[in-house]
Amino acid sequence: MVNLGKETETLEFKKTTGEMKAAMISIASILNKHGVGTLYFGVKPNGDVTGQEVSESSLRDVSRAVYETIRPQIYPAIQ
Repeated sequence: MVNLGKETETLEFKKTTGEMKAAMISIASILNKHGVGTLYFGVKPNGDVTGQEVSESSLRDVSRAVYETIRPQIYPAIQ
């Protein structure tokens, strides 16, 4: 199993996109303090990669959540 290590102040893990609200709070916190950071879905809090089925719909959901939640608006790389 792949492990990405520990979360840091600029690196956050969420198990699934089902944690979207918490993910947006994490993104806002990271950006407020550091101005840049990374959020991965499909990774347990301990860094173990579990993966997640990624569809066009799930990418749109993440993009829409960022657009509707984060102010001032940001332009993230969503992959």
